[in-house]
Amino acid sequence: MRALPLEYSLRGLSRGRTRTLLALLGSLVAGALIATASAFLQGMESALGASASPSRVIVMGAGSEESLERSEIGARVPGILSASVQGIRRTAGMEHVSAETHVALPIAHGGDASNDNGLARGVGPAALLVHPEVQLLDGRWPERGAGEVLAGRSALRRLGIDPDAAIGDTITLAGVPLRIVGTMRAPGSTIDGEWWMPIEDLTTLMRRETISCVIVDLDRATIGDVQAFTLSRLDLELAVLAERDYYSGLLAFFAPVRVLVAVVAALMALAAALGGASALAAAFSERVRENAVLETLGYPRPAVILDVLLQCTIVAVSGALAGGLLARWLFGGMLVEFSMGTFALHFDARATLLAAVTGFIVAIVAAFLSTWRWIGLPTPEALRTT
Repeated sequence: MRALPLEYSLRGLSRGRTRTLLALLGSLVAGALIATASAFLQGMESALGASASPSRVIVMGAGSEESLERSEIGARVPGILSASVQGIRRTAGMEHVSAETHVALPIAHGGDASNDNGLARGVGPAALLVHPEVQLLDGRWPERGAGEVLAGRSALRRLGIDPDAAIGDTITLAGVPLRIVGTMRAPGSTIDGEWWMPIEDLTTLMRRETISCVIVDLDRATIGDVQAFTLSRLDLELAVLAERDYYSGLLAFFAPVRVLVAVVAALMALAAALGGASALAAAFSERVRENAVLETLGYPRPAVILDVLLQCTIVAVSGALAGGLLARWLFGGMLVEFSMGTFALHFDARATLLAAVTGFIVAIVAAFLSTWRWIGLPTPEALRTT
């Protein structure tokens, strides 16, 4: 099949510049929306996935398997668990058994009267053994009874605090002033958006005597051994879940939110894409006579249609890719808050690929709208078309 020269296709893009620019803008908006929605979904999946480990299990209150914030167990459970289950991982003689309290509390910075919600976690020294992804960057570990807190970098940015100058600053958690004595980093996980403090201080602040859960890092033991322990102590009213299963359940719980984000982004992108496709089609639909002339010069209709598709693809795909890159530049790393803390928009190759696919779909629609009228006309009649 005799194809039109590439020079002709590139020169054709310079005609109808206003409509071509409108098509480029529509493709840019569509690509940016699709890429941002993909980054949102990928960021949530990555944050919840990075927070889980295959070797860790969570012992919590029976009936509260869907939320650690609602779970309550006795403060003596960690000691009983350590004495009853053999094969728990040890480091320097210390077992990887972390008693923790999880609670969402109103939080404010300085004299700011507007409250935000922050996820506070009461922990002990064993928390760093159980959560090896946590890195203590600056400062030190908070001391018990001193009104001190360890802050995740994402949690600080969420309150508008510079993580590099946060040491010594003061926040208000549930009406109680706390001094930031250290900053931590947990790349990609929800812990990066949390506030850690001694578990005794948090239980006192909440006026409760119970804790939320015990997180155990297993070595030779299995989850079946921990389940056997919970069944042998029915008086403690415990349940056990693999950490991966818990976070998979959370991901399923947020499935409606993820679907809603995807649908809204797709609808908005569809509107922008149709606008771009219409503008692009309008720019090419005026070339019915020109296409007929090309046919009389010996170029078959499939070659002319392929040329129109090529021009539409150049405009739409370049615009969509530019939109994806623009969204990455503007929103890359942006923090999104949800009940488990925060996560960052994660722009990866999938987001860029989806933006490019969106542009290609716009190009196909525009090429179809541009050529459908000409395809149904005989060549002599097309030559007389104005």
